[in-house]
Amino acid sequence: MGRKPLLINSATGGRGDIWMRLVGFYAIAGLKPELDIRILIPAFLRPLARLAFSDRITIMDDEEGRQAKLSYTALGIRHLLPGLLKGERYICSFQRTVIEDKKKKQLKDYLNILIFKIADALNLIKVPPLKWSKTFHGFLEIVAIKEIRNVDYETFKEQVAKDYQGIYDRLNGKIPLSPELTIPVDLKENVIIFPTGSSKQFVPLPWALANFPNAYYAFFHADKDLKRFSENGLKTVAFYKEAGDIIALAKQARWTISSDSFQSHVLQSCHDKTTIAITEVSKSRVINPSFRGKVVDSVVACHPCLHSSGSLYCPAGFTECQNWHQKSYTDNLVASVEY
Repeated sequence: MGRKPLLINSATGGRGDIWMRLVGFYAIAGLKPELDIRILIPAFLRPLARLAFSDRITIMDDEEGRQAKLSYTALGIRHLLPGLLKGERYICSFQRTVIEDKKKKQLKDYLNILIFKIADALNLIKVPPLKWSKTFHGFLEIVAIKEIRNVDYETFKEQVAKDYQGIYDRLNGKIPLSPELTIPVDLKENVIIFPTGSSKQFVPLPWALANFPNAYYAFFHADKDLKRFSENGLKTVAFYKEAGDIIALAKQARWTISSDSFQSHVLQSCHDKTTIAITEVSKSRVINPSFRGKVVDSVVACHPCLHSSGSLYCPAGFTECQNWHQKSYTDNLVASVEY
C-alpha cells in the first residue's frame, strides 16, 4: 500500500512561520512515514529548504502546488467563505493564539472561538487543540491537521531533537548563496546583528548606536533602513534573495544577535553562536526546542504583544517595542555575547 499524500500550501504567513512549519513537518514525516508530505513554500526559500528537508518531505514547485487544497491562512471566516464554497480547506492557528494571548477577552472573542470550533468539526477549517496554544509554532501550526492531531508535544520534541544534528550539518555544508553576497574581511572579529522583522521586532537605531556601535548590521539589500543605519555611522552588510546568505554571514561573525524574525528561525536550525532577542511573541512559540544558542526573553508587562491594525505600531501606541528601553533587557543582550 502506498503512502497517503498530504499536499499543503504553506506559501502564506510570515517567513519565520513558514520555516518553523518545515521543521515541524520534517519531524512528523519521521514519526509518520506513511504520510507523503508535500509542501508549497515561496520560491526564494525552496533551494535552502530542499537542502535541509528533502530527504523526508517534498518541496513542491508552483505547478504541483496548485493541487494543494489545504492552505494556511490568518483570515477570518467571512473572508474565507468564497474559497470554502469552491472546496478549499484551511489551517488557522492565528485566530486562536491572538485570542488566547488577550489579557481580557470580549464576547466577540468567545463567538470567534465557537465559530472556528464548528468549522473545525465540519472539517472546513483546521484549528489546533487549545491545549497546545503555547507550544512551538512548528508544532502548533501543523497539529491542527487531522492526520497529525494524535501526536503529542513531548513525542514531537523528541523527534525534533533526533533530527536536529542532521539538519544542522546540511545547513553548515555547501549552501545556496546569492552571487552578489560580499562578506566583510573583518566580520570574524565582530558581532553581526540582524535587526529587522516583518512585525514589531525592529532594533531602534539609537539603541544600536548606544550599545553595539561597532557591530555589523545585516539587512536585505532593498531595505531602506540599510542606508539609514549606514548614514548614521554604523557598519552594514547586505544579504540577497538566497536565504543561505543569512547563514553565511552568521558563520563568519564572532557572534550573532537576531530579532525574533525569519533570520532567527533559520539560524536556530544551524548556528550555536547566536542570541535570539524576544520582543513580540512568547518564547515558547518561536524558539526551536533543540536550539543550542542563547535566548534573551522579553521583560515588559505587555508581552506577548497583540497584533495591531491601522497606523499604530502596537496596541499601546508606542512607535517601537518597549523592551529596547529596559536596562535589564539591554544588559542581558550585551552579556549574551561571548568574546
